[in-house]
Amino acid sequence: MRVLTIIHLYPPHHLGGYEVACRGAMEHFCAEGHDVMVLCSDWRADGVAEDPLPGNLEVRRQLRGWWDWATWGPTSPRLPERIAVERHNQRALRRALAEFRPDVVSIWNLSMTSWAMATLVEKQLIPIVLTFLDDWVSFSYVFDAWTRMFERRPWARPLGALLGLETRLPTFRGATATNASRMIEDSIGRQSRFAFPGAELVPIGVDTRDFPLTEPENRPWSWRVLYAGRVVAEKGVPTLIKAMPSLPDATLEVVGHAHPREAEAMRGLAERLGVRDRVSWGWASSRADLRERYRGADLVVFPSEWAEPFGIVPLEAMACGVPVIATGTGGSGEFLEDGVNCLLFTPGDPDDLARAARRVASDAALRNRIVTGGAATAREMTMARFSEGVETAHLAVVCA
Repeated sequence: MRVLTIIHLYPPHHLGGYEVACRGAMEHFCAEGHDVMVLCSDWRADGVAEDPLPGNLEVRRQLRGWWDWATWGPTSPRLPERIAVERHNQRALRRALAEFRPDVVSIWNLSMTSWAMATLVEKQLIPIVLTFLDDWVSFSYVFDAWTRMFERRPWARPLGALLGLETRLPTFRGATATNASRMIEDSIGRQSRFAFPGAELVPIGVDTRDFPLTEPENRPWSWRVLYAGRVVAEKGVPTLIKAMPSLPDATLEVVGHAHPREAEAMRGLAERLGVRDRVSWGWASSRADLRERYRGADLVVFPSEWAEPFGIVPLEAMACGVPVIATGTGGSGEFLEDGVNCLLFTPGDPDDLARAARRVASDAALRNRIVTGGAATAREMTMARFSEGVETAHLAVVCA
């Protein structure tokens, strides 16, 4: 099977859950003997070296995005730039299709790039498989500065034709889809203009190569608290900082990408609450680095306050043998069980967060129970299992 994968960001230049899951699946495909080409953004993180790749995996970092990394928002360029970006992206796709000749196109996320690429794939009658790890298909087409011009002004479509460029959004009729959680399936079903009847549930899993399963062990408690993930308000980071005055012996390490605006606001919050000296901020340079940060923590907090599509951080912490307290919002509530593999607390409530943390700290038996339960969850929900499910969906359309 020859698989052309389209995703906006791809590791090692972004280590979010979506991107890491895509890489895990693509490397599984290669290990199973399939040929893979990844077409992704040309954005590169500073100081990050490329990963070694299997011989049957090619990554083309060629796409230009409709996203401004400085302002962390969608772009709205002038018409000449829109034409240039779209011409570049459509040409990159046409070259990839002509040179690679895929049996199936695997679309993972078009949130920040050109949706018309999927329309071109449909016109060539190449099967499409969509892997949904969040509900981007419901809303993010409005970020596409090219197709949104023609959605608002359909009478202008002849301009695109004169330029030799596709202007329409895809239909995704006949595409195969998988969802990482029931929450994602429900959200797409309620809100999306696109329908995916019969989509399979294929939950994400923890990559046990990056995070080898660690047996529970009795460790002295020293109040080292860790947050990992995007540093934004909807992830509950301000609530975690607000809990710190109630945890006077704790230190908090915040690990993840923060826009300067968000970072300044949260550092200011820590300053006003008098906990600045007990909160540190960092960035994991690699999965190995993140693993060591998990292993060095006494407690991982997952304080998300939005409808979390899935939530890979608790699974990674569980694989590392670290107790977890969490809110269980959205899709994360589909595998987080209070008192079994974590302790749950009320979203947005710093007092309840602090109470949960103190319970874990003071009750060794409870701590051992949720760590043991977490290890069992991580053992069941692995990247290998996820990748096999995604592979099955791709093989089904190729062999149909």
